[in-house]
Amino acid sequence: MSEIEERLLAFHCPRWEELPDVELYVDQMVSYIERHLAVLDVSGEGHFITASMINNYVKMKLIPAPVKKRYGVRQLARLIVICSLKRDFSIAELHAMMDIELAKFENRVIYNEFCEEMERNIRHVFLGEAIPLPGPSVEESIVRAVMMAFANKLYAHCVIRAHAEQGGGSGLPLSGVNNS
Repeated sequence: MSEIEERLLAFHCPRWEELPDVELYVDQMVSYIERHLAVLDVSGEGHFITASMINNYVKMKLIPAPVKKRYGVRQLARLIVICSLKRDFSIAELHAMMDIELAKFENRVIYNEFCEEMERNIRHVFLGEAIPLPGPSVEESIVRAVMMAFANKLYAHCVIRAHAEQGGGSGLPLSGVNNS
């Protein structure tokens, strides 16, 4: 198992209760997100978020505007979701998904479900661990489908990177992929 795979399998998305309970300025938000999501940058694309991106997300109403230039846990949770998925899904798709999810559940509930689903799907794709079927709701099915796409893309980047590092060799074993 490669170092990248080991880091991904050890990845822990901070739960709602673990997020800072104090309001943060934009630079602190950027630093927090970069620090916690860095392991997900397996393709080497670089920064997940900048201050100007946060300002744009406020203008697009993806996150609520700051109060006195400070952001709370609600905005931070939404930004973690956006930054985790924006390389795989368009902003319009993320906006639609967040509208569906947040209309039904409290932010804390859906955010924690998102974190659990992300970690579960990474283990599923990399290790072949079983995932229980989603519940009957459309919301649960959306989260499951989004996280499966996310985890499969992470795995694809790892396979490609390993192949390149081995000079075009066999790369990672493809038998571990589970596309169900």
